Amino acid sequence: MSRTRLLLVLAGILLLYPLFALRPYVTKNPYDVDEAYKVYSAILPSIGERPLVIGAETQTPEICLQPLDAQSEKVLRPAIDSYLELNAMPWQLQKHFDINRNYELLAEAELKATFRDGMNGSSSTAGWKTFFERRPDSEGLIELSAVGFNADKTIAVVFIGYHCGEECRGGEFRALEDKGGKWQLLTGRGLWNHCVWYVRDHRA
Repeated sequence: MSRTRLLLVLAGILLLYPLFALRPYVTKNPYDVDEAYKVYSAILPSIGERPLVIGAETQTPEICLQPLDAQSEKVLRPAIDSYLELNAMPWQLQKHFDINRNYELLAEAELKATFRDGMNGSSSTAGWKTFFERRPDSEGLIELSAVGFNADKTIAVVFIGYHCGEECRGGEFRALEDKGGKWQLLTGRGLWNHCVWYVRDHRA
């Protein structure tokens, strides 16, 4: 290879290097599904009365995803399949929530910097001290999954997680239905996969 060609190759590598070096830090795909924010906006007002701090990146524990009877299999399966497909990757939530209270989307970088040793147990004490010093009026941290819908967007499934201290956390998996343009908890015949778990009561 000639010296000139070698120099051109090296120059090309140097020009491309920043693209590869910065790739892990590229912002996650923005989550811009209008109907999903209507679902979020239907459920978030029920979480306490303080300003909300919501993790900016979607989270997806795989709990309560198996329909519990034939009716729920028929009704929920399309939405659950959509949920699993969408949540195979994280999404970046946007400020599209229509709720009558203050809220903040907490960037993943700040979240990791605050809770270097995790969000649970004694190792998280310093992280929670910093968190509540910065946000003394908050309920803690809320996590949301992307929303799974059936084909015509009349049934939805979503995960909501809560963190409020070293031994204070919980989560819910909810199935909802669109009734006259309003998202409500799914009711009627069937076992609808509504499940809730808590380690401890929320921060008082």
